[in-house]
Amino acid sequence: MDEILIRDVMTKNVVSINENDSVRVAAETMAKNRVGSLIVRSEFGPIGIVTESDIIKKVVSKNADTESTKVSEIMNTPMIFAAPEQNIIDAASIMITNRIRRLPIIQNNKIVGIITHTDIVRASPAMVSLLGERLRMRSTEAEIPRRESRVRAGGMVGICECCGMYSIDMETFDEEWVCEKCANEKHGLNPERKKHGFKDWSRMS
Repeated sequence: MDEILIRDVMTKNVVSINENDSVRVAAETMAKNRVGSLIVRSEFGPIGIVTESDIIKKVVSKNADTESTKVSEIMNTPMIFAAPEQNIIDAASIMITNRIRRLPIIQNNKIVGIITHTDIVRASPAMVSLLGERLRMRSTEAEIPRRESRVRAGGMVGICECCGMYSIDMETFDEEWVCEKCANEKHGLNPERKKHGFKDWSRMS
């Protein structure tokens, strides 16, 4: 069987929204474009993703004001991503390991597409049972896997909580998301400390 690349099955027209836009704008954008998620962008590049589930759980269910609540307040960040040249097995592995259903695709620091578990199933029916079983487990698993147990085929993009700079190669250190430079500095200052696992990925949809 020929290798199926992410670029061959991903959706290329990705809808995005500015981090400072309101949740109301996000909901209207989703409805207008008939999509269940939006990539959140900053002046530097993509920094997160917001879904219908985020709006319902974090805003609507709490009776929060959709006009005054910004997308940046409820988005999932840092954002895990893959490259278009990777194959769909990589994409499936990243989704399963990180318990997510949507995987943004980045090339040259730009969003070029997005792939979902449905796209993978269509491209490779043999993966139906595997994806279905693993993704259902996400609702019953209490423990969030540590970084060491996660697939390293993907990357993390977002804003460093230490220096405030944009980074496409983030990791966690002492409960903070930091860029590679800050991580190296922190390790140098205190080599006894160990990096912690990913933050709350259970909120991903």
